[in-house]
Amino acid sequence: MRKTRKRKRRKKTTIGVKLVVLLLLLVLSPVLPAGLLAAGDKPSESAVVAGTVFREPGFALPGAEVTLTVKTKPTGAKTPKLQKKSSDARGEFAFYVPPRKAQYLVTVKARGHVQQEKVVDVNDSPDRLDVYFQLKAEAAPESK
Repeated sequence: MRKTRKRKRRKKTTIGVKLVVLLLLLVLSPVLPAGLLAAGDKPSESAVVAGTVFREPGFALPGAEVTLTVKTKPTGAKTPKLQKKSSDARGEFAFYVPPRKAQYLVTVKARGHVQQEKVVDVNDSPDRLDVYFQLKAEAAPESK
C-alpha cells in the first residue's frame, strides 16, 4: 500500500485581490484623467466634426473610410494633420479639431460605393458639426 501525502493548504490572505484593485483605483483616480487627456486623445477645448455614413436604402454603412483634410488653415492655431477613421458599426465617425475659424474637407469612400465629399465650416466656438453622407452603389460593369 502506498501512502498518500496530505497537501498543504495555502493560508488565506485577509485582503482580497478585489480590495487591492479597488484601493489602487481610488488612489490613482485623480491622476488618470489628467494623464489620459495629456496623451492627446481629445483636447478639452475642441470643435467636433461628426457624422453618419449611410448606404442607398438608408441603412448605416460600417467600415467606410472617412478622411478629414484642411482646406483653409485655422486662424491663430497650428494646422491639424490629415485625419483618417473608419465609420463604426452604426456608420458614425467623429474628428476633434481646433475651435478656430477654418474649412475642412470630409471625404467618404467605401468599397462598392461612389466616393463623396463635403466642405465643413468651423467657427470660433467649440461646437459639434454634423455631416451626413448617403453613398450610392457603384454601377456594376456590364458582362459580355
